[in-house]
Amino acid sequence: HPECRKGDDAPEWCKERWCYVDPCSCDISAPPKVTMYLPEATFTGKSLYYSYETCGSEDHFTEDWNTEACVNQKSKDDCLELKVRGGGRKCGWTGEKCMGWEILEHPLCKKVAVAQTQTKSGANGRVASIVGLFVAALAAWSH
Repeated sequence: HPECRKGDDAPEWCKERWCYVDPCSCDISAPPKVTMYLPEATFTGKSLYYSYETCGSEDHFTEDWNTEACVNQKSKDDCLELKVRGGGRKCGWTGEKCMGWEILEHPLCKKVAVAQTQTKSGANGRVASIVGLFVAALAAWSH
């Protein structure tokens, strides 16, 4: 990112680790976010998601730089208004917060959906297939 070329003046998020993740495999308290850089990319039929927490970092990027991230939508109407590829829903509403719709509704994500709608503390899960997801994301992006 051009902002990250500013050396000591680069935003804090430039120094943080992040990775692409399968939203159905994450066991972390902060939900992963739908990527803004590869909006047409999918992995196993789901939108491409990223996470800082999975890689042991704090997310200083999403709030200010990915303003259309589901987690930044504070009302049900704003949440459900966002769309992805071909007009499909990008986000889902839990009744209290907005998250990527696959986390809440995809059959493979049902276990994660239950965990994300409950308050969790101290969770710091890891995703074993990060490298595979990254390779798949690059392959999808290059086509």
